[in-house]
Amino acid sequence: MKKVEEYVEYLNTNIETLPTRGPASKYVLPDENLKGRMSITFDEAYSGIACDLDSLGYHVLYNATKEVIGYVKPYSLTGSLPLVRDLQDKGYDVQNIGYGLMDTYHADNEYCLLSDMCQGYAVFGSIISQLEGY
Repeated sequence: MKKVEEYVEYLNTNIETLPTRGPASKYVLPDENLKGRMSITFDEAYSGIACDLDSLGYHVLYNATKEVIGYVKPYSLTGSLPLVRDLQDKGYDVQNIGYGLMDTYHADNEYCLLSDMCQGYAVFGSIISQLEGY
């Protein structure tokens, strides 16, 4: 965190050198005696999550994905999902999945393909089918 604070201080010291969006977009307004300033605060860290790769839920999801899509390629993203962590802490077998285009994930023009959503729905159907006996 110290390094991030050093970057913020550097930017504050050199704020007039930051790129802007044109002459009407400035961080320093000398005529008004105003100068922008950045600050950063750190809250309590969230606990991360990790899906249990030995759980029944993971194995059912794995089998359903392989059956419908033809392959399984687990991967991990960073971020915090406090509600998911809360469910895991209460003993729920939580798995996170997504069927879409990673290139557009959280992009300004985020979209998905209907064919990907159909695959996701078919995976969901397979999961239900596999768990009917439980």
